[in-house]
Order: sequence, then structure tokens, then C-alpha cells
Amino acid sequence: MRSRLLLLLIFASVIAFGQKKHVCISIDDLPVVDYGPYDTVVQQRIMDNLIVSLKKNKVPAIGFVNENKLYNYVNKPMAFQIHLLDKWLGNGLMLGNHTFSHPDYNTESFKAFSHDILKGEIITKELLKKYGQKKKYFRHPYLHVGTTKARADSLANFLTEHGYTTAPITIDSEDYAFAYAYYKAKQKKDAALMKKIVSDYLVYIDQDIKHFEKESIGLFGRPMNQVILLHASMLNSEYLNDIIAIFRKNGYDFQPIDKVLKDPAYKIPVTVYGTFGSSWLDRWALSLNKRGDFLMGAPEPPEYVKKMLNE
Repeated sequence: MRSRLLLLLIFASVIAFGQKKHVCISIDDLPVVDYGPYDTVVQQRIMDNLIVSLKKNKVPAIGFVNENKLYNYVNKPMAFQIHLLDKWLGNGLMLGNHTFSHPDYNTESFKAFSHDILKGEIITKELLKKYGQKKKYFRHPYLHVGTTKARADSLANFLTEHGYTTAPITIDSEDYAFAYAYYKAKQKKDAALMKKIVSDYLVYIDQDIKHFEKESIGLFGRPMNQVILLHASMLNSEYLNDIIAIFRKNGYDFQPIDKVLKDPAYKIPVTVYGTFGSSWLDRWALSLNKRGDFLMGAPEPPEYVKKMLNE
């Protein structure tokens, strides 16, 4: 019965969506990724660059907030950090919940993790209200949804009860590795290394798009509506225009998350569980008994980038 349902959903997705290619840009760890002691000038520049690139290219996007970044060391809200999120919303962009402190559901108890979710919506919820929006989307830290069916179901039910929709991702990128390497190179004022990192990063993004598109065609017979995960880093803020151009070169247009998630593929249930944090395409593939070579071929950062990540 379950196999028949999966086949019907796949068939429906093929006839409903044809060959149009859409993507939603989602950006985690707002207001900004803090690899180092960024001052307010740098934080403002990162946020401004992201907003300007999205607005200039007429690209909708959703950012996922860790609210612990909105408080100082004595647990008082910081007006400047809240201002960054306010500016994001004021430019017509969306916000979602990424928990308060980015805990790992693989190791946290359900009670502690669910508490962190609620703690992570307090300020964002009020900002959303200011712009006529409501809390809706939740992004799992590390993309960890539950190591067992019971754990996954408990969290899914909790999210539903509190008005949240899971924001899955299909294009999984290791942009954080490139971003950290870029930050380190910038600290060293190594212009040649920075240039190399950027060049390799943009090639990697192009390969990543092609890989997950190929996987969606292998599963559903068509390119599905995609969601890419990026982070609010200095690297992405400076080169988001290029990333957008790469998507367009690959034939994608940009849609808000609510429209992208209307793709019937997102109704396909995930029936495999474990410690992994991966693309939903990989999860569906495993749920549909795809193994081996089907899951191979995802691009990886160059070895020098991986090495810098561990320095």
C-alpha cells in the first residue's frame, strides 16, 4: 500500500509540474554567521549585501533565525541585532525559526530541544507581526529531524501543534566550509587565496545544482522545485549575485518557499531515520529503496578548504 502511494505521488508530480524549474533561496543562522568577533559595521555590511543582492535580482528568500544572537552576555536583547532582522523583513523577505541556540536533536532530549524552539520564536514572532506575517516555517539545525521514527514523529507533532511547517532543503551545500576558509583568508589579507576560494566556490555551487537536479530527475522524472540551504556569511553576502546568476544560467527562476513547497514531491513521506543531516532528495531516495550509485556524486569542497575548516 505504501509503495503504491509513493508511485501515485511521483506520477502526480510529473504531470502537475512539467519541466519548469523553480528554486527558493533559504539562508540559515540569521542575523549573521559569527565566525569571528564581527563588529556592528561588518554585521551591517553582511546583512545589507544580502538584502541588496536579493532586491536587485528580484529574488524572494527566507532567513532562519537563531535568537540567541539577539541577546548580549547578560541576556538582554540587543537593539542593533533586532534592527538587522527588522530591515530584512522591511525589504519584503521572510523569517523562520532555527531554534534559539542551534542545538543538535541527535543529542538533545526532546524536552530540551522543544523548549529551545519556543525560546527561539519570542522576538521573531513580534517582528513578523509588525509586518503582517505569522510564524510558520521551522528549519532543523544540522538538518537533524530524529534518529528514530518515534523521535522524528514526536518533533513533527510538536511543530504542527505550535503552528510550524518544516522547511526542508533539497540542494544541500557545504557553503559553510568555503565561508570559513574565506573568512580565514580575509583575516590573513591573502588576496590570492580569497580569489581562489571564491572561484572554487562558484564552480562548486554550479556542480551542486546540477547534481541535485539530476537526482530529482532520477526520482521523479523531472526537475522538482528546489530549496537551497545557504548561510548568512560574509562570503555569501559578497557573492550572492553570482550564485543567483548561476541558478539562472541553469534555467531556474526564484519563488518564495510557500510556492516551492506546493510541488507534490514534498508530500512523499520519509521512512528512513538515522543520525544523518542531508538533502530531502537523499531521504526520499532511501525511502524509495534507491541505494549505491544513485546517492553518489555529490560535489565536495577541495581538500585545501577542508583543511582550513579544521585549522
